[in-house]
Amino acid sequence: MRVTVIGAGSIGLCSALALAAEGADVCVVDARAAGTGASSHNAGWVVPSMSAPVPAPGVLTQSLKWMLRPDSPLYISPSRDPRFASFLIAMLRNCTTTRFESGLRNLMALNHRTFELFDELERTGLQFENHRSGLVQLFRTQKSLDSHSEEMTLVRALGGDEFDVLTSARTAQLMPGLSSSVVGGIVCPHERFLDPAAFVESLITQCESLGVEIVEGTELTLSEDSIGNVTASGAERPMTSDHFVVAAGAWSADVVRGLGYTLPVQSGKGYGFDVPPIFPVGTRASYLSEAKVAVTPLSGATRMAGTMGFGGRSEHIDKRRAEGILTSAADYFDTWEPPQNAVPWTGLRPMTPDGMPIIGRLPHHPNVTVATGHAMLGITLGPVTGELVARSVFGRSLPAYAGVFGPDRFSRTFRSVRPTTR
Repeated sequence: MRVTVIGAGSIGLCSALALAAEGADVCVVDARAAGTGASSHNAGWVVPSMSAPVPAPGVLTQSLKWMLRPDSPLYISPSRDPRFASFLIAMLRNCTTTRFESGLRNLMALNHRTFELFDELERTGLQFENHRSGLVQLFRTQKSLDSHSEEMTLVRALGGDEFDVLTSARTAQLMPGLSSSVVGGIVCPHERFLDPAAFVESLITQCESLGVEIVEGTELTLSEDSIGNVTASGAERPMTSDHFVVAAGAWSADVVRGLGYTLPVQSGKGYGFDVPPIFPVGTRASYLSEAKVAVTPLSGATRMAGTMGFGGRSEHIDKRRAEGILTSAADYFDTWEPPQNAVPWTGLRPMTPDGMPIIGRLPHHPNVTVATGHAMLGITLGPVTGELVARSVFGRSLPAYAGVFGPDRFSRTFRSVRPTTR
């Protein structure tokens, strides 16, 4: 079977690897260099227990309050695109306790084999920097600590990681150098983190060893030919394939628009820095809760990542907003001083209005499988998404929990499809 995977990020490469391992003839095509963008520029966390959907009670309200703050971690930029307005309205509908808990339950089910699948990748030969030293969430307000503790209790009930809630004194013992303003912490001892650039590079190497062809610098879109067959255009000549996998991240909606679908995927812009490894964070990853900043101690640098910006796909770097990541750390660490001349990077995450990824076949085009919308979980959910994509492509039934992630859940409000004859 000839399969064309559109998108060479974490999701596309994990899908290609799973398909090639089962004997498919796979070609991966990306408009950019393979493994770049948000797939290599992220915190590198593998965190099933922190896989809550972005739409949550109060999220959009808070972002509107922060619109005038140039360094706020969550913001919405004005946009004239009517699809963006529809997206925000749909997201607002999902910012209820009931829908948040339903989304969390679904994401925890999707995550139930995450660690097992990462271990399996390493056994098959993937080599990348990988840490199993856990994660600590840090809090400057008791309200925030209590709220996250309640969420973690629900996560544990759904099969998530064990966790410990620490007083300020115990948190300070765990992480010397903390500011006295830190009121406590939550330790998740089994969560992991990795070097995302090394991870996707290892995926590329493993894919190529299985005969996967990787084509860079080619932007593909899907459409139908005169007799209703799906073809890909944008290459030197139209491409046909037995099956297409759309894993183009924040650009996935563009890929399928020619088939008549309006896929509800918008970009969520994040920023980050790699700073010298002198940051007093120890061996665990840490989350600066109120600042919404992830801190990852890698072997050659400490990675700091954060912000969530809605409102278009510009990759222009707002230096002031990016630097908010660096300055916020001073509220948590006494000895922290932002490094001079730190260079920010940015990545666009693919977001959906309900905070869950889209994984499954397009309802009127059964030879097109979509795998996008993973938000900040593109690394965490890469392997399991690859497994589900392979099942979809080869026509095997999906696990019961996977049905809620299908693209048809948006059929009423986000999709306009021309009936096709076959």
